[in-house]
Amino acid sequence: MKHPRKAVLAAGVLAVFCLAAAADVLVVKIQSTQIRAQAQFFAPVVAGLKAGDALTQIGVSGAWIQVRTAAGLSGWIHQSAVEVPRYALAAAAGGTRTQATASEAALAGKGFNKQVEENFRTGHAEADYASVDRMLQNKMLWSQLKEFLDQGKLGGGR
Repeated sequence: MKHPRKAVLAAGVLAVFCLAAAADVLVVKIQSTQIRAQAQFFAPVVAGLKAGDALTQIGVSGAWIQVRTAAGLSGWIHQSAVEVPRYALAAAAGGTRTQATASEAALAGKGFNKQVEENFRTGHAEADYASVDRMLQNKMLWSQLKEFLDQGKLGGGR
């Protein structure tokens, strides 16, 4: 190669641009959440999200992040519900899987996947999964939650 410094410099610039672009991407890290119209827990819901959904960060206000979905909807989400995705780069190896779905990545980040669940169920036949499933189905009105937070002097949902 005639100009190895130029090639190294070009690769470095490309890497910086890729990292900068990746820094604006966030992934939902909890089972479900919502984007809100304002940076408040009790603001109107713009859209529902699930673990692994990708978002583009477009602003920040305190603990709230202004985001845009793949569908083009924008709003606010609390920083506790999202994280910057971590990418592992691996050399290509014959037959080695080097990619994962968003849901697999979200579960792996929690240390939980279908194989772990199956192993746990096998070793814990006494566990009551029906109760867990019922708890996940429980829904609470936002007005009830706000009342609970207000009565407990827990910040009024902000």
